[in-house]
Amino acid sequence: MLSYKRSTLCVSQSNTISLHMTDLNIFLINLDSSKDRLKESARQFDKFNLSFERISAVDGASISNQELETHYSREKNARQYYRALTVGEIGCYMSHLKVLEEIVARQLPYAFVFEDDFQLQADLREIDSKVLALPFDWDMIKLYQSQKNRRTAFATHQIDSDLSLVIPNKVPAGTVAQIISFGGAKKILAHARPFGRPIDIDYQHFWEKQVSVLLAFPCPVNHGEIFDSTVGREFLSRNEKGNFWLKQRLQINKFFNNKSNRKLIQKQYQPYF
Repeated sequence: MLSYKRSTLCVSQSNTISLHMTDLNIFLINLDSSKDRLKESARQFDKFNLSFERISAVDGASISNQELETHYSREKNARQYYRALTVGEIGCYMSHLKVLEEIVARQLPYAFVFEDDFQLQADLREIDSKVLALPFDWDMIKLYQSQKNRRTAFATHQIDSDLSLVIPNKVPAGTVAQIISFGGAKKILAHARPFGRPIDIDYQHFWEKQVSVLLAFPCPVNHGEIFDSTVGREFLSRNEKGNFWLKQRLQINKFFNNKSNRKLIQKQYQPYF
């Protein structure tokens, strides 16, 4: 794990975490082989003179059988998802868990968690100051949603004229950028292993981990869309794309669980939403 100050490398001799971040707690998940992504990510943070810490992502192709059995359950996958996960998806999930473990180990009140394909639209210090002033506890605040599949607000907390937090009608897919609190990280880790879904789909099943997921609006982060995916979904063959009817059944179940549990989240946050 490497720490960057204005994109300047600061690595300790033991190649462990070097605590030189004097600004926000920002973690960037990045494969060792993805140097072009790291360079572009550094450029994005440099636009706002932000320091960040690089977390070496788990390369799914190099996961040992023992690690695979510890983290990923084929039996759980068969119940929870309509197809087997790619090694890239498994590595992605494990990489995010590494970040959550850092948040808990360091007892950080919260941290910004980025994947390495994003475009930063706003200074995170402004977001940070508004998060610090929130009058309620929270677990996760997503900073990105796809513009092609935008979520509607089920309930809204207006922070100021420039930013709101919403309880979305459905948690957006993707884990490009989010803020995760100490409490949220502990909750996720308590129910994380072994997993059977991609991490973003697991976050959509927020009730299983008893995690509240809010969405910043307007989103301060866009997807970079510069690089090809490192997760590997696009390489699935037709036969690997899964069971159509199982997918439909799972989506119906998720729809009704999401509908009932987002009402509980709204009740939890009254009178703020």
